[in-house]
Amino acid sequence: MRLQENARRMCNRNAAVSGTLFVATVLLVTASGHAQETLYYADIFYPTFSHGYLRKVNTDGTGLQTLVNTGDGLRGVAVDRAAGKIYWTDVNADAIWRCNLNGTGVEDLVTAGLEFPMAIDLNPLNRKLYWGDQGLNLIGCANLDGSNPAVLLDTSFSSGLAVDAVHGKIYWSTSITGTQGEIRRANLDGSGIETVVTGAGKPATIAVDVAGGKVYWTDYVLDVVRRANLDGTGVEDLFVVGANLNPGGIALDLPGGKVYWGQDVSLPPYVGKIMRMNLDGSDPEDVAVNLGMVTDLVLPAPVLGDLDNDNNVDLTDFLLFADCMTGPNIPPAPGCKPADLEHDNDVDLADFRVLQAAFTGS
Repeated sequence: MRLQENARRMCNRNAAVSGTLFVATVLLVTASGHAQETLYYADIFYPTFSHGYLRKVNTDGTGLQTLVNTGDGLRGVAVDRAAGKIYWTDVNADAIWRCNLNGTGVEDLVTAGLEFPMAIDLNPLNRKLYWGDQGLNLIGCANLDGSNPAVLLDTSFSSGLAVDAVHGKIYWSTSITGTQGEIRRANLDGSGIETVVTGAGKPATIAVDVAGGKVYWTDYVLDVVRRANLDGTGVEDLFVVGANLNPGGIALDLPGGKVYWGQDVSLPPYVGKIMRMNLDGSDPEDVAVNLGMVTDLVLPAPVLGDLDNDNNVDLTDFLLFADCMTGPNIPPAPGCKPADLEHDNDVDLADFRVLQAAFTGS
């Protein structure tokens, strides 16, 4: 069911100052420094086709834990670190669910107006969730509690979605034919649609490094992990799989300089693993093995605007920001890089507005 234009506007509150990019299918949890990192991921079709689990594992491969027995409809995953919630889409129930980070408190949020919801991402500033529906060919949005659902964009949709909240953009992958697709982006109000990547296979799950000017994606038709510049030039093969072994969900650990992705090992039966490599594709290695098909994975980022790493945005963060504020076109001191919330190599009033929005949740 298509919702009316006035419902669409509910998704656009303060879009101009909306939060940091954290890609579709992937973000980074760092409790202190860069040591503690946890991957949350969708694991389906193993040991049988009807199985599916929401799971987590440390990035060194330890601490594997099943959080929710979801069944095989599980597809997209997103994490709200500040609120301690995990969100996921279910293509069997045609619903969006969430739970606490430990798997408790499961609740359904959106249960109507969905046909095959493949992907989900969150905006930490305007407190919205966004999803891509492959069956209805649309991108929808709602409040984080599932209220006020609306259609943001009527568009061809494949399986990748990523929100760049700081710059007010949403990225997604499309399906043009069985073997061709594009990566597109638009403003968070649905306007200004642009094609980012075209003529490069069929992008599936995507992750975007706005500061580095790169988009990363998996292609399960060509069986390759790729990246390109945000203008679509410079397409590079980072990991060529071959043998019809599909790469799945993808995530970026930008501080650590790594790409994480799900990788099929055999099918059927569907046996998969999580891999990682450097951002340039060098040094690929296994992280966790003997899994099912990993359709999505997330490394939740630190809370936007949390400059003192206490998982909260408060007065201390404003005081730290004041010490770092430099003005236009003056590079911040090395210790002040986290205060460069717009990733434009200075700490100024625009960054303060992002910090203020993160504090107020608006």
